Parts: sequence; C-alpha cells; structure tokens
Amino acid sequence: MTSAQPTGRPARTAGGKQPTDGPCTCGAGSGMEERVVNGRRCTNRPGAAEYLQRSLQTINLVASPKRRPETGWPNYVDKQDGQEWYAFDDLDAFRASHLDIKQAGRRARVHQISLDGDPDELMSAKDFYTLLGVDARTFSSYVDKSKPAWHEDRDGYLPKPDKQEPGRGGVQRHWRRRRVQSWINNRPGSASSPGRPPHGTR
Repeated sequence: MTSAQPTGRPARTAGGKQPTDGPCTCGAGSGMEERVVNGRRCTNRPGAAEYLQRSLQTINLVASPKRRPETGWPNYVDKQDGQEWYAFDDLDAFRASHLDIKQAGRRARVHQISLDGDPDELMSAKDFYTLLGVDARTFSSYVDKSKPAWHEDRDGYLPKPDKQEPGRGGVQRHWRRRRVQSWINNRPGSASSPGRPPHGTR
C-alpha cells in the first residue's frame, strides 16, 4: 500500500473517476497507509497522525471516547483488519475546526501582553526573563546568541538593549518597557521560547 503526501490531499485516480474500494495506489510518499473504503479515500489512525502532523499519542487522546465530544474527532468510515479508517475529507474538516483554531488561540494567549507604566521606563534583565517565564541561566543563553547581532547595532535573538553598563557580576542590561512589550507581542514561538523578533522593533 502506498501513501499520499502528509501535507496535502491524496491524489485522485486517473481521469477523476470515483475510486473503488480496496487498497489504493497514489504514488510514492511516506509510510502512510491508505485505502478506499465505501468509495472514500481513507487512512488508519497512524496515517491520520502523519497526515495531521501530530503524534499518534495526541491523536489517540483527541480520538478517545471521553475527549471526542469536545474535540470533534470524526467518526470512522469503517473498521477493517482491526483498524479504524478515517476519510481524508473528515480529517481536513477536523484540522480546520479544532487544530487550527486551537493553535491560533494558543498564540494569542502567549503573545498578547500589556505592560502598565511609563513606556520609556527601563526594565532589567530580571524583569524581562520573568515575563518570558524562563530562568536567569536560560535568558543568559539567549543573550549569548544575540551578541553578534548587537555588535552590529541590530536586534538579534533578543532585542538590543537600550542601556548597558558595568555592574556587579557583569554587564547590566536594560530595555525600554514599550520595546519589551512590542517584542513579546510580535515574536513567534512559545512563552519560554523567544523565537526571532521581526525587523524594526527598535
């Protein structure tokens, strides 16, 4: 049995004819298993995980009887060879109605903050890494990755500090409140991963 590409819909049969039930030949690809069930192109649960680009553990969780009413996981088309077979059309609908919306909501929660106070007030490195939810050692690694860009007077992995001065234990760095807020709200990645900020954050 052959597979469709995991990031796209499986190819139709030559001439656009309605496929017949049974294993399908859709061209070489990954290891995703496919077959036509009741006239619909389907894959099993491991194939659904690959097609949706999620782990099998995640798919098993969202497809569990307890979670299915919440997640909207589709009904299988049929059970064959001891496996559930899901239509690609239904998996596409699940992606749009659950996975994409959940991901967008997560990004909105992570990246939207509003910092009270004077927007030009300087914030310390401790203030910065506390907002990111990381510890001092992790933040120091972000600083090290940023230094080459800072030496060229541009933002790096972190935005370039607005003020640097010698202090006890090393260089003390500070950022204006408005730049910290803008950078956090525009960066990609999760709460504990700074990602790479867009240009023009200064």
